[in-house]
Amino acid sequence: MAEVLSQDQIDKLLGSLQSGSADISEIEERTSAQKVKEYDFLSPKKFTREQIRFLENIFENFSRRFSSQLSGLLRLNCQAEVLQVEEEEFREFSNALNDSVLLPVLGLHSEEYKIDDKQILMEMSRPISFCIIDRMMGGNGSGYRIDRDYTEIEISLMEYLFKQITVLLKDAWSNYANVSFSLDSIETNSQMIQFIQPDDSVAIVVVQVELNDLKGNLNICLPASSLEEIFKRFDSKSVKASKKDDPEEIQQRRENILTALKDTALTVSAILGQTDVTLKDLLELQRGDIIPLDTPVSRGSVVVKVEKLDWFRGTVGIKRKNYAVKIEKVIQ
Repeated sequence: MAEVLSQDQIDKLLGSLQSGSADISEIEERTSAQKVKEYDFLSPKKFTREQIRFLENIFENFSRRFSSQLSGLLRLNCQAEVLQVEEEEFREFSNALNDSVLLPVLGLHSEEYKIDDKQILMEMSRPISFCIIDRMMGGNGSGYRIDRDYTEIEISLMEYLFKQITVLLKDAWSNYANVSFSLDSIETNSQMIQFIQPDDSVAIVVVQVELNDLKGNLNICLPASSLEEIFKRFDSKSVKASKKDDPEEIQQRRENILTALKDTALTVSAILGQTDVTLKDLLELQRGDIIPLDTPVSRGSVVVKVEKLDWFRGTVGIKRKNYAVKIEKVIQ
């Protein structure tokens, strides 16, 4: 796609043409050059586009739940939305952190994917965290301009919030994978994070949180190694879903379903006839009253229903001192 020139560039170009000093070949080369995206082969990407989109869907669901949870907890107008999901090395994320931060470490667990020792990392901006703390302590939420370390009481309050976040994360993932989360620890020093190597690939999910007029970010750091087993199963399901089913497999599945349904109990009823009565007549019915049915005597047959469907027509009789119905016709 050719480069679009601004009005100033067009004016300069026309002036150069009039003066005869313009180099047409240089202009054509500059405008027709293709934009090339750099790729580092020494650190290849670990997340595919489908996996990034997969994470976007999950955390958009989480953002909706998180905003509702915060609104109920703080009694404030709270909004949360996913700004971006991108892959980078952990050192880039770590270098952007301040010396004093709020870093909850969450454990990732799943019996289905055999995951029990994986962890993910979250980071909440200072203004947002202190606004939440101020509101939870009974303030109006304006006491967020604080430049100091977190106290033990403040960390305990945020621990309560992050435990609720683990439940929200589980609910957000439930439509895609059977995983659960636990709050393993809360760190206030970024140098204490040792379970992620600096050159490890991580997916960074940036969730913008808005509390009234205050905006801040909740950053979720997802190491590629923690999601490896989930993505393996996710990719295999996608491949299986894209393949066309074998006709023999389809027929075998149908036979298996029919075999399983053969032992299903069904209600079979013989309907002698029906009629409509008014509520007044129903209330006045007494013992010995006769209710005429809509079935003529000349027909001599009844409808046999299976559940609520008319399936057969038969004749009422007696067999071994019990009423019975002899099937005469299958109703199409």
